Amino acid sequence: MNNQTTHITPLCDACQTLDLLSTNNREETRYQLGTWEDVKTRANGDQGCPFCILLRLFVKRYFSESFAKGEVDIVWRPRGGFFVFGTTGDNLVFLNEDTAKSPIGCARVVQSQIDPALIKKWMKLCEVHHEETCAPKRSPIRTAESDAGVKVLRVIDTEDQCIVEALPDVRYLVLSYVWGPIMPSIRLERNNIAELSTKGALLDLRHHIPKTISEAIDLVKLIGERYLWVDSLCLIQDDDDDMLDGISHMDLVYHCAVLTIIEAHGVDANAGLPGLHPGSRDVVQDIIEVLPGIKMTTTTGVYNAMGFRSAGAHKTRGWTLQELVLSYRTLIFTEHRIYFRCHANCWSEDTIYDNFPTAINAVLDSGSRIDFLADNEPKPLQAFNSQLFRYNYRNLTKESDTVHGLMGILRFLSVQTRSGLLEGLFTSCFDISILFWDVFPDDTPPGRRLGFPSWSWAGWRGIGDGYGRFCKSSADTNSWLRGMTYIVWYKRCPGTADLELVWNLESQLKHGEPEERHIGYRPSLTDPYGRTIDVALENLRTTPDDKEDIHRTEIIREEMKKRNYHFLHFFAHVVLIKDFDYPYEATDEEGDDNSGDEDFKYGGKEKSSTMKLQGADGVVCGGILFDDPNLMKGVLGPHELVLLSKMDRFKDFFNDRFRFKRPFYWVMLIAWQGGEKLVAERRGIGFLFQDCIEHVLYPGKVWKEIVLA
Repeated sequence: MNNQTTHITPLCDACQTLDLLSTNNREETRYQLGTWEDVKTRANGDQGCPFCILLRLFVKRYFSESFAKGEVDIVWRPRGGFFVFGTTGDNLVFLNEDTAKSPIGCARVVQSQIDPALIKKWMKLCEVHHEETCAPKRSPIRTAESDAGVKVLRVIDTEDQCIVEALPDVRYLVLSYVWGPIMPSIRLERNNIAELSTKGALLDLRHHIPKTISEAIDLVKLIGERYLWVDSLCLIQDDDDDMLDGISHMDLVYHCAVLTIIEAHGVDANAGLPGLHPGSRDVVQDIIEVLPGIKMTTTTGVYNAMGFRSAGAHKTRGWTLQELVLSYRTLIFTEHRIYFRCHANCWSEDTIYDNFPTAINAVLDSGSRIDFLADNEPKPLQAFNSQLFRYNYRNLTKESDTVHGLMGILRFLSVQTRSGLLEGLFTSCFDISILFWDVFPDDTPPGRRLGFPSWSWAGWRGIGDGYGRFCKSSADTNSWLRGMTYIVWYKRCPGTADLELVWNLESQLKHGEPEERHIGYRPSLTDPYGRTIDVALENLRTTPDDKEDIHRTEIIREEMKKRNYHFLHFFAHVVLIKDFDYPYEATDEEGDDNSGDEDFKYGGKEKSSTMKLQGADGVVCGGILFDDPNLMKGVLGPHELVLLSKMDRFKDFFNDRFRFKRPFYWVMLIAWQGGEKLVAERRGIGFLFQDCIEHVLYPGKVWKEIVLA
C-alpha cells in the first residue's frame, strides 16, 4: 500500500507537537496524542491528519484496533524512532535516506524485486567490520589432525549444476527451510548419487526440484557465490550412517557457512524466496507525506517479521531452531522483506543502517527474539535450558527425531561444557542434567515418548526446564556436585547391554580438562565423579555385578532388546511415601527467599501443578511434579522415590510461586515395569524435605539397586 497525495492536509493540533520538521534530529521525548478514539476521528475523511492516518495504518497492520485503547503515548527513542503502545519491535520512521545523518528513525523505499547488490553489500560489510564476531569456522570436514567434522561434505555446485564433494576450506552457503507435509520429489539417495553428481544433472531436473531450493540456487549465483548446502540434496537420505554423520555435526555445517539463507514465510519446500524473481512478492509499505517534502513510513524488526507476524512454519519447526541460533550470518526471507541478521548487527531493505555500518540496529523484536549461541557461551547450561524451552513448543514430523533435531545445539554446547552426551544429557554434570521438568504442564499435552529413556528430557513431551537454569555460579555449582550428590552412575549400552560409567577420568581426557569457569565433575583415580568422601556411604555397594545374579542380568538384557536406548544402572537410597495430596498453593511458601534468581523468569503459573507428598501419618513431606499425570491415574500407593541429591532450600524451581527454606532431597518418582519388577521408569521429579525422613513409610531410607529405562 503506497499512499501519495498531491494536496497535503495540515497536521492536527496534537500531531503538530511532534515537530516533524525536525525529522530524526531529536532527543528522546514522550508526546501525548489524546485517546485512541481521538486519533481515529482525526484520521477519518478526506481531510484526515496525515500522521494520525499513518498511526492508524500502523496499528491495523502490526496489531489490531482492538489492541489500541485509552490514551496514546508516542515516544521518540534514540534506539530506533517513534514507538507506540509499548512495542519495541515496530516503529514509525522518516523516509529520508538521501538527507539522513543517522540511521536512527530513518527508512527507504522497498522495491518489489530484491537487489542482489544490497545482499553483497551486507556480506561485505559484515566481513570487514565483524570479523571477530561473525567470521565462520574454517571447515566442517574431518581431517587427520581432527576427528571433529563430517566424513564427507557434499554441496550443490550452482555453476556446474550438480552435487560435488567439497574440498577443505570451501566457501559455501546453507539453506534453512521447511519440507512441509510432502517429501521433496528429488532427494539424494544411494541409487541416484552418481546421476546427481554429473555435471548439468540439476539443470535437467529443474522442474522437479522444490521451488525454495531451486530459487536458493539462483540466489547463490546472483550474489557471486558458487556452493550451496541443502539437507535433502547433500545428505544421502536412505543411508543411516551418512544421515547420522551429518545430523551429529549440524553445528559445524552451519558454523562454517559464510551465510545461512532462511526461508521464513512458507509452509513447505515450494514456498520460494519472495522478491527474488519478478512478481514473486507484493511490497507492503505504507508511505504518507506528513508535511511538504517529508514522508514517513513504518518498519518492523526481524524477529517480529519472522515470528508471531508470520504465517510461516519456520518458527514452529523443531529442526529450524538450531539452524537459526548456530549460524553466524543469516539472510532471512519474510513475506514482504529480507533481513541480514548476524552476531553483531541487523540490516534490512527498509532501513538504512547499512549506510552507517558502525551504528547498531536495536529494533529487532517485541520480546520474541531468539539470539545466536556465542562461541564462548558464558553459561552453557542456562543457554541449553533456554533453547530446550523454545524447542519444546516446536513440531517434528517424526518423534524419533526429538534428539536429532537438537543435536547441533547439544554438540555445540557439549564442547562448551567439555562434556559427552548421553540420550540428550550432558555427562560431565549428569546430576544436573537429570533434573528436568515441564515448566508449563497445562500448555502442552503431556505424554511419554517411547523411543527415548524416561530419565531423559527426550522421553517426555513438554519438557522445557531444568536445574541447569539455576546453575549460574560455577564455584557454587561445582561445590554442590562435590558435596551434595552421591550416585555412581552407570549406563547400559543398547545392543550389548554392557556396563560403563557415565563419567570418569577417561571421559575427562577425551573431552578436555575443565577450567575453573566450567561446571562439571573433577574425577580422580579413586573417584570417577570427584566427590567429597561421605563416611555414611563407605561400606555401601555402588558397582553393579552382572555375574552375581545371572537370571536378573538376562531379564535386563531382554528388556533392553525391547528398547533401542541406554539404560541407567546404579545404587541409591530410596523411600516409600503413602500418597499424593492436593497441589501446593502460593500460600504454602515459608517466607521470602531473596535468592536473586531473576534471570529467565517465566512468570509464575496461576495454578500449581506440584502435588504434595504424604507421609505415613499424613504429614506433608514435600512435592512431586508428574511427567504425565495420566500415567498416575488410579495408581495406588505406596510410591517409591529415589533420593538423587541434596539442596539447602527450594527456590520456586517449578515456577509455582512457592519457596521453602528447608533442606531437601531432589527425588525421582519411579514405577516398576513388568512382572519381575527389575526395570523401572521415571514418572516424576520432586523434593522431599530432609527433616521428613522419619515420616516416610517402613522400612525408611533403604539402599537399593536401580535399573532405569
